[in-house]
Amino acid sequence: MSKFIIEHAPAITIWASALCTFAVYSILYKENKFYRFFEHVFLGLATGYSFYLTWSLVMKPRWWDVMVGKGVWAWAFAAVFGSMFYFMYSKKHAWISKLIFGLFMGLSAGGIFREFYEIYFPQLGATMRPFVTHEAMAKGPWATTVYIAGVLLFYIILFSVISYFFFSFEQKGKLIKTSSSLGRTFLMIGFGAIFGATVMGRMTLFIGRFNFLVNDWGKQVAADWHWFKYVLPILVIAAVAGVVLALKKKPVETEEKPTE
Repeated sequence: MSKFIIEHAPAITIWASALCTFAVYSILYKENKFYRFFEHVFLGLATGYSFYLTWSLVMKPRWWDVMVGKGVWAWAFAAVFGSMFYFMYSKKHAWISKLIFGLFMGLSAGGIFREFYEIYFPQLGATMRPFVTHEAMAKGPWATTVYIAGVLLFYIILFSVISYFFFSFEQKGKLIKTSSSLGRTFLMIGFGAIFGATVMGRMTLFIGRFNFLVNDWGKQVAADWHWFKYVLPILVIAAVAGVVLALKKKPVETEEKPTE
């Protein structure tokens, strides 16, 4: 059996990938147990793979090898602190887990603030763009005009969006109302672009799986046609029977007449 699996590993992999692809995209028809089963399989595999990555990339090289291989036994305290998280499942000793959770929340808050500062503060400074630069002027009057128009449009969008979030006072003036309405329009355009990028990402995944079915799975079906042509009618009959059973209506329950 193991020899057969080793010899036909590429074909088994392609067929399993095709089956998983059809299972995932069956949700486009409706919610079904076939999709749910493979969803749980995927979650289980992802969980197991995450445990493997955690051990092989983090715990083993940075903790176990340092502690056992290099003799730095002080790292044993890391296992003690790590085990404190699991006291959250104990009603009596849940306070122990709160200590380590509070410690890590404080460390995470500090790291997030530093990351926020390093990423967004330079962006805040970059929003103050000069209207004229030596590089634009060196390229000629047309390049300077285009650059100034772009900077002016940037400031209009920036201050319009900022004015939309003025909630501290009532927006009564005509200028602030117009700016706020314009900012909302720009926000909708930005959200639409984000949504379009999300859709394009999903389409990219679909195109990748469709390309796999046509080029890889299609070639495998052609190579295995000598035996697949006998299995195909059985699969079709099983699929039709499954669809019929799934769409079969439940018998209507007859109302019982009240007894006199």
